[in-house]
Amino acid sequence: MPEFDPETYAKQAAAAIGLPLHPAHLPGITMNLALAKRMAGLIEQVKLSPADEAAPVYVARKTP
Repeated sequence: MPEFDPETYAKQAAAAIGLPLHPAHLPGITMNLALAKRMAGLIEQVKLSPADEAAPVYVARKTP
């Protein structure tokens, strides 16, 4: 699999959904996608056993 390129991904994903992408926004988008890739790498390192379960659905409610 080729190395993840956040700038290319941002441009192609925006084009795929018809989202206008202003060139001035691209550096911030690229930075955040690169950060998300690093965070995902940390999560992928966590070993789960068959006993591990997904968290229940969180439903927000008003606090008294």
